Amino acid sequence: MMRTLAFFIILSLFSPCAFADETFHRAAAEELLLLSNPDKMMDQVWPHIAGMVDQQFKQMDAPEELRPVLKKYTNKMFNVMKAELGFENLKEDFITIYVNTYSESEIRAISDFYKSPVGKKFLEKMPKLIQESMRITQRNMPRMMQQIQAISEEMVAEIESLKSQN
Repeated sequence: MMRTLAFFIILSLFSPCAFADETFHRAAAEELLLLSNPDKMMDQVWPHIAGMVDQQFKQMDAPEELRPVLKKYTNKMFNVMKAELGFENLKEDFITIYVNTYSESEIRAISDFYKSPVGKKFLEKMPKLIQESMRITQRNMPRMMQQIQAISEEMVAEIESLKSQN
């Protein structure tokens, strides 16, 4: 009984330290996230995504008279995505991811880098890197989709074959 009591007394003495460490770790993660200007970055990415969607409508040969309707509903979808995927809505989740991925000292080192001239330049150019990455991905998407379609058709044929055997 005395051991159990002693254990809980010691635990209660160290518990505030662990809580303080967690608080500082989360605060450092939030600072790092804020340094990356997530809202500004996404504000620059959304128009590019919208352009990609418009391009897909053109590739689908959507009739001209349907384009205003497609645009209307695309805008509604984007408004939902912006609200649900906005930084303020996801901030606590992102902080948790950073805290679970990096130690507090690593987070502070990354923050120091982001505060440096080259780190600021890195962050400034990040939206362009993301846009170019998305452009390349979109460019390669039709080739990949053809391969995925062929694999899907092969799978369906195999499933049909197995069904007919049973």
